[in-house]
Amino acid sequence: MAENEIICEITGEELYRRFLDGDADAAEKLIDLYGHGLVLFIHGIVKDISYAEELMIEAFARIMVNGGRIHAVFGLKSYLYTTGRNLALRHLKKNGRHKHISYEDIIGEDFEVNETHPSPEANYLRDEKNQQLYKAMQTLKNEYRDVLHLLYFENMSYEQAGKVLGKTRKQIDNLASYAKIKLKGELERGGFKEYEG
Repeated sequence: MAENEIICEITGEELYRRFLDGDADAAEKLIDLYGHGLVLFIHGIVKDISYAEELMIEAFARIMVNGGRIHAVFGLKSYLYTTGRNLALRHLKKNGRHKHISYEDIIGEDFEVNETHPSPEANYLRDEKNQQLYKAMQTLKNEYRDVLHLLYFENMSYEQAGKVLGKTRKQIDNLASYAKIKLKGELERGGFKEYEG
């Protein structure tokens, strides 16, 4: 069984427990498990891939320092994405918006761990329909883009997405409904007729 297959079978919470118990390899496996998706999520906020990567590393550093205090309230993935989002918003507030890195720059970036085990995001973004979807998502209001990313790219529940975005389940439901309508309009304006929200 390949190492990446083993990682997929182990939950993030289990890897985090192993890290807390002194397993140094568990931290690296956690980053392999959640890092690419977190970079993509943060990039949607800061619009700069290099800053997104730096903020992803900082978010992981914070969960490593916080010990076991994060599970009771959020769960690991929700806490990690909340931390990444807060760092990204703080970065924007402190530094303002930087040069926009285009979608083509992202596709050109190596989102793969290695050539034999591409990340899910790399595979997803290589499909032409998904590229159109990602481009259309970048035109949405931040909260619409964020909620869709968490629900559909990261497969979070409405409750988990609510924790990340600081909203109730009902607010997430409403945001997702409006976001899908806006996304469908953007896709249709772009000539993409196959979208079914």
